[in-house]
Order: sequence, then structure tokens, then C-alpha cells
Amino acid sequence: MSVITTVAFRIFGEKILEREEKFALFRIKLRQAQIPLPVEQYVSTAILFSLLTGIFGGLVGLVVGRYLFRGVTPESIVSAFGISHRVTRAVETPTFIESHLPIILTVMGGLILFSIIAAFTYGLIMAYPPMKADSRKRAINATMPHATAFLYVMQRGGGMTIYEIMKSLSKYSHLYGTTSREFGNIVRDIEYFGKDLQDSLWDAADRTPSEQFKDLVDGLISIVSSGGDITLYLKNKTDVYKSNANKEHKRFLETLGLLAEVYITVFVVGPLFLMVILVVMNMIDNGGPTQLYILVYGAIPFGTMIFLIFLDMLTGDAEKMPEEKISATRPDSFSDVRVRPATEEDEELLQKMEFFEKFSRIKNVLLHPIRAMLDRPVYAFIVSAPVALGYFVSAYLKHGPYNSGFVETASILDDYIYATILILFIPYIIFHELEVRRIRQIEDQVPEFLKRLASINGTGILLADAIAITAQSNMGRLKSEIKATVADIRWNSNLVEALKRFEARIRTNMTRRSLTLIAKASESTGDIHQVISTVADDADIEKNLNKERSAEMFIYVFIIFITFCVFLVIVYVLAAFFLPALDGSSNPAMSMGGFNLEEYTLLFFHAAILQGFGSGLVAGKMGSANISSGLKHSLAMVTVSYILFVVFI
Repeated sequence: MSVITTVAFRIFGEKILEREEKFALFRIKLRQAQIPLPVEQYVSTAILFSLLTGIFGGLVGLVVGRYLFRGVTPESIVSAFGISHRVTRAVETPTFIESHLPIILTVMGGLILFSIIAAFTYGLIMAYPPMKADSRKRAINATMPHATAFLYVMQRGGGMTIYEIMKSLSKYSHLYGTTSREFGNIVRDIEYFGKDLQDSLWDAADRTPSEQFKDLVDGLISIVSSGGDITLYLKNKTDVYKSNANKEHKRFLETLGLLAEVYITVFVVGPLFLMVILVVMNMIDNGGPTQLYILVYGAIPFGTMIFLIFLDMLTGDAEKMPEEKISATRPDSFSDVRVRPATEEDEELLQKMEFFEKFSRIKNVLLHPIRAMLDRPVYAFIVSAPVALGYFVSAYLKHGPYNSGFVETASILDDYIYATILILFIPYIIFHELEVRRIRQIEDQVPEFLKRLASINGTGILLADAIAITAQSNMGRLKSEIKATVADIRWNSNLVEALKRFEARIRTNMTRRSLTLIAKASESTGDIHQVISTVADDADIEKNLNKERSAEMFIYVFIIFITFCVFLVIVYVLAAFFLPALDGSSNPAMSMGGFNLEEYTLLFFHAAILQGFGSGLVAGKMGSANISSGLKHSLAMVTVSYILFVVFI
């Protein structure tokens, strides 16, 4: 318990405890979000933080208001807001208010800012547990078909109790995510809190945010208490959750389609209409392009960022599974042999060995950068980021100092910023797309590999020999990995370890789940033909769902491209033909100094660049569930905008 939470509870805890019934639903959300705080302590902390931030905001408001409202008079307010003279004659300003108007406005501004910031902070802190609980719910539902398949396959193999199977599943959080951790909580309750299986299942049903997980656990409680057929129950639940996954996927695609239409209407067409309206209004009243600055540099990028966050929250994409940490294990073949304690010299040698191992890994990355970037595309930024930064800094210093205005400075630096973006992102895009292509090719072959493996194993051939026979057939990109696994089995004579290394080399969620389940089942039973068949069906369903998403979302990605092209053409026409035709000579209002053609052209150019970059990220998120896949779309749109404005204007 931190000092802040302790102080908050001592100040507000008793008042909240008196109204404890009002937070009954919030207590459930705290438990579902797995936030280890009592409701009265969490609410007390939220109130204290909101008051502290509100006070800070109020002080900032007082400081700003002191300068903002200095010299303000009732006459200046009437003039600024255009208040009717009929109102000013009817309402007479009191002498006290008139003489102390700046102080009154400053205090009012500070109080308003205090209230807004305090309320916003309190609402944000109180909204966090329901949001986290909902996120955990989506993550659990996404992996429930795979988790129930694991339970069914292991139960069908025999030799393990349902508790042992749940304990085994809890160790695979890198494959089953939040669902695995839910089963881990059941195991924790039994091993550390001394509860029996039935009570632990009851508690798990009460604290989970997922109705699907609760339904599974409720059924397990009935089966455990009555001694029913767990295998049949798990088989039925696996089929039910697979069917639910198909329905959820269709609703998911419909939601994505709706969001794509919203984005096109609100965040692409909307800014375009606003730009046209603001340009016409500035022509009429001879005003400056202040609103255009806010729209281009504020509304467009901020709106795209908010939409991406909302898209990530609403669509409920599957959580990103962490990598499994594979560590060396000490052999126990000579456990009966006594070993002398390590001396200081031994410890020093071990530290040197550890240092040289780290140095060797770094050396391999430096000596073989292409191989490292193919393995981890993000390593490309290690090379591209310093080069891009060095290029931009040298270009910036070369053309300094910048004593002219924003338009002239931006016109000079735009070319170098564009080149910097290309240098920064192109290497990463190349290696990322190679990685995506490799994963796609492998996952396309995984269901077929598992089906062939099941058919060969079903004839009575051992699994190791079945893998060797499958390696002789044409399996595309997967063939080399299968051959490496066959060689691993022959050299080490350990099928389970070879499958684990096979999984570590592939590193895709589909293959990781499939191979882990096969390896685990092979440890408990020799008849794994049905296990492989079940895993093959599971992988085939996942492959078809991914293909269906790609096909459905391709249409909306194409529509986003077309809409951006329309946006770009209209902005280009405004900058290249409409505004130059009205520049000074044909419109006397523009010759009075209120219109700057270069400034408007630069704003339109930047609007096209920012809109293109944001639209590409949205297209990647919708089409591939990955913002990184949208970088290629972003650079394509930015490049088209750059060529159109630089070459043709």
C-alpha cells in the first residue's frame, strides 16, 4: 500500500464505506479487472488524485487568467461578443464588478478549470476498471475455442485429471493469453489458499468478466460434483465455442465495415468540406487562415489518432501473445554425484561466460544484420533511425539560420522531412512485409501438414516416422522447417523437444498452439491420431477466418484509397487552379494583404500529407489488424501527394 492510497483512505475512506452499496457494481468490475484494491481504497485514491490535479489546473488557470484578463472592461466584452445595445441599456453593471472585473474573471476561470480537470480525472480513473475488464473479456473470448480444444484433447488422451490439465494449460500464457491466466488463478487458489477444486471453480466463475468462461466453469462444477463425463462435455463445448467464433467473426467484420464508413465520412470527407468552407469564408471577410492551421495540424492528426485508438478498443482484436522464454535446463542424470561449492574464481568465470554470450549475440547481429532484421524486423530501426536523424540534422544545419516565417522555413524543410521519413521507414517496411509473407506462407501450409500427419499416423505409423514421411512431400515454405525437425529427432531422439524447437523457429500463433498441443499430448498417450485431427480442424478454421477477413476488408481498404484520391484531387484543384485564379488581380479583397497564396498552398500540401499518412495507418489496421502493415499504404499516399504538389504546382 503506497503512501498516497493510505492518505486517501484516511481522508475519504469512512465516507465511502457509509455509501458502500452505491459501489456494488464497481466492486465487481474491480475484481473482473484483477485490480488488487478494495473499492473504498480505489475510490478514495481517485478522489484524492482528482482534487490534486484539479488544484494544479486551477492554479494554472489563475496564472493564465492573470495575463489573459488584464485590462478587460465591460465595454471590451460587449464589443468582443457583439452584445446588443438593448441588453446593455437594460442591464447596468454593478460598480464593484466593473472595478474588479479582471480579478473576478480570473477567479472564475480558475474555478471552472479546477472543476473540469478534477471531474475529468475522476471520471478517467473510475472508467479504467470497466475498460480493463472489457479488454480482458474480449481477450478471453478470443482464445476460448483454442483453450477448450486443449482441455478436450488432453482429457481425451487419458492419464491426467482435469486439475492437472488446467495446471498444464496455465503454463502456456504465451499461447492462450488471458484464458491461461484465468486457469492459473484456479490453480493458485488450490495450491496456495488450500481450496478444493469445486470452490476454486466457483470463485473463478464469480470473478471472470467473460460469460463464455463462466459458462464453461459452471458446467465443470456440475460435472465435478456429479461425476459426469468430462470428455464429452469438453467436446461439446469445443464445438459450441468454434461455432460462436464464426458468428463473432461475422459481427466483427460488420463492425469493421461500419467503422470504415464512419472514418471515410467523418475523418476524410468532413475535413475536406471544412477546408473548402474555411477558404471561402476567408475570401469573403479577408481573414487569416487561423482556422485552417487548427484543422490541418490539429484536427486531422488528432482525429486519426483517436480513431485508431477507438478502432483498437472496439474491434477487440486478439491480444498479442508474448514470446516464450526458453531457458537451458540442468541435466539430472548425475544428481547423486556431489559437487563442490563454487569459489570466487568460479563465479568470476561464470560472469565472464555470461558476458561473452551477450557479446556474441550482439556480434552476430552486427556481423549478420540482414539475418537479424529478417528475424526481427524492428531491428531495422537500429540502422535506419540514426541514418535518418543524421541526414535531417545535417540538412537542417546546412540551411540555417531560419530567420524567415513559417511558410518559408517549412518550404525549405519539407523535402528533407519527406526524405527522412523514407529513410526511416522503408527498411522496416521491407523486412516487415517479408516477415508477414513468411508467416502467411507457413500458416497456409500448417493445416495441410497436420491433416497429412494425422492420416499417416492413423495407419499405425509412429509420429516421428510420420513427420519424416511428410517432410518428403511438397509443403512449400514449411518443408525446410519439417526437414530440420526430422534431423533434430534423429540426432537427439527426443520428439517433444524437437517439436518445441520447431515451434520456437516458426513463431506464429497458429503453429505454436498446434505443435504445443501435439507435443503435450504425445507425452501422455501414444494414440494421438484424433489429437492431430482436432488440431488440424482448429488450424483450418483459423486459416479460413483470416482469409475471410482479408477478403472482406480488402474492399474497405480499396475504398479508403479511392476516398483519399478524391480528397487529394480536390485539394490539388483548389491549390493549383482555384486560388491562383483569384490571386489579387481578379479579387480586390485579396490584394489588400489578407491572402497569401504560398501559405494556403503549403497548408493544402500538409493536409494531403497528414491525411494520407493517417489513412494508410487506418487501412493497415483494418486490413491486417496491425498498424505496422499500414506503413506501406501511408508512404504510398504520402509519395503521391508529394509528387503531385512538388512536380505539378
